[in-house]
Amino acid sequence: MTVTLNLPRNVEQSYLIAAQVKGVSIGTLLSDVLLSHAPVTEAGQPSPVSGPQVIQSHGVTVLRTGYPLLASVVNETLESVRRERDFGALGSF
Repeated sequence: MTVTLNLPRNVEQSYLIAAQVKGVSIGTLLSDVLLSHAPVTEAGQPSPVSGPQVIQSHGVTVLRTGYPLLASVVNETLESVRRERDFGALGSF
């Protein structure tokens, strides 16, 4: 597919620099950006671009799967972390 984008010059420059830093063409970079924001599939799930990726974000290892987490999973994880923190603080008394 061929698409023509009319971007503000500063946005275009940002993408050109990002492509150069990654060592890829601007077309490849923009394809990756578009695919990472692809609409959901017929089954209602996002289309993962290239499978799970492990990245570093703000000093924390993150697993990116391309699928959203359920709110219940987030809540259970936060509760577990808080419990561990509280038990750790109680253990120091």
